[in-house]
Amino acid sequence: MVLTTLLSCLQPAKNKPTRKWTILRALSLGFIMIIVPTLSGCGSGGDSGAGGPTVSGGGPAGPLSASLAWDPVQDPSVIGYFVHYGTQPSNSSGSCAYQQSAYTTSPTAAVTGLAPNTTYFFAVSAYNGLESACSSEVSTVTASA
Repeated sequence: MVLTTLLSCLQPAKNKPTRKWTILRALSLGFIMIIVPTLSGCGSGGDSGAGGPTVSGGGPAGPLSASLAWDPVQDPSVIGYFVHYGTQPSNSSGSCAYQQSAYTTSPTAAVTGLAPNTTYFFAVSAYNGLESACSSEVSTVTASA
């Protein structure tokens, strides 16, 4: 959408596109065709297979925390991950619609400062300059205070 808007700003005012415009549009479309398949492999969401995040309550970070681990994305362009979490589920496969998120460069995370005796929902997305869809959702209940 942003690229379409940007390209429309570059298009000549005449109804007939110039040769330069046609070449620019073709190059841009080619770039999109290369990038989009790369990102769709970064946690395409709804995948319940192996490699999705697992969560355990408590642990080294304390009783009001959650420790998560997942298989790293095997794409060298991935530079990190967003751990999305909240007290409400996303209600949509691949969605990253949670109340909070945290960034990490490793395929593990410890989320601290959670409320006692509360269910938390988690999902992870890969990041390589653009964010992928979220993984399958996992949940845990924190310990009582």
